[in-house]
Amino acid sequence: MKIIVFDIKGKFAHFRKFYTNSSSLTYGIPPRTAICGILAAILGLERDSYYEKFSSKKVHIAVKKLNSTRKIMQTLNYIRATSMSELIKPRQHTQVPFEVLVGENGVNFRIYLGAEDGNLLRELEKRLKENRTIFPPYLGSANFGCSISYVGRFEGKAITNDDMVSLNTVVRSDQIKDIDISEYSGRLIKERMAADFSIDRTINRVETYIYDDDGKPIDVKLKDEYISLTNGEYIVFM
Repeated sequence: MKIIVFDIKGKFAHFRKFYTNSSSLTYGIPPRTAICGILAAILGLERDSYYEKFSSKKVHIAVKKLNSTRKIMQTLNYIRATSMSELIKPRQHTQVPFEVLVGENGVNFRIYLGAEDGNLLRELEKRLKENRTIFPPYLGSANFGCSISYVGRFEGKAITNDDMVSLNTVVRSDQIKDIDISEYSGRLIKERMAADFSIDRTINRVETYIYDDDGKPIDVKLKDEYISLTNGEYIVFM
């Protein structure tokens, strides 16, 4: 299996939790759906047009956190409008809490990408190598632009065994058979995220993921297979 690897980096990020309402809270990592949006921006696909193209059955995505981050709460002024005229000449505003993901060295993630469609993978790799996206990519919110850097293409081998593996990426909680925290000194985070959208933007699949908040590997035994890359990393797809 060919795996394309690239990094995304920005100063700020906001990946809105799908179950929040008036308070916009953020995840600590990009959900699979947000990564699909970045891929769509690279290829120039229109909004809401790519959900089937990037479904979990066709495109395999893994994500690794590259640095420690923290969350800060800001307040945004939104227009309160009850008619079209108030959108043009707003009379009232409403303040909404908005959580932002920040880090000492920005916000950095590594994306691992495999696909059933070889042409799709080649087109993405070409644009990543040339650093040439059709639409500007951003980290969850259009205000938070990001840069993309190509890391490389690696061969991935699927492995199934009962050994403890030092996993580099986010992992679904239902994949974990056992976890070793005897010498662990990090911060494990557990978050529930949307993983797939249907054509009408309704949520098709929701999963619970576990990861280290500082980007450290976690030692686990898995029920399902994991992927061993030729660069020495072990990953699982979201």
